[in-house]
Amino acid sequence: MILNSLSDTRSIEVMTIAGRERGIVFLGKTFVADKSYDTLDHAIAATKKDIDLGVAVVITPDADQFRVWILVPDQMRLQAA
Repeated sequence: MILNSLSDTRSIEVMTIAGRERGIVFLGKTFVADKSYDTLDHAIAATKKDIDLGVAVVITPDADQFRVWILVPDQMRLQAA
């Protein structure tokens, strides 16, 4: 899913098995920040494998780049800080 802004999300910090991560909540699901890309096309291309595997992905504008957010399954989330 591609969002025009983060206004429909809530920012949080999430403790996952990888440590403390920047996250957002969107439609009741928790996503953590992944990589940023120079263009929307690059961000979409980079997420194709994840999407093909059934992983939920959100792309948002981030300054002059596009940030990819990956869904964190509940069992991988230790707590929201």
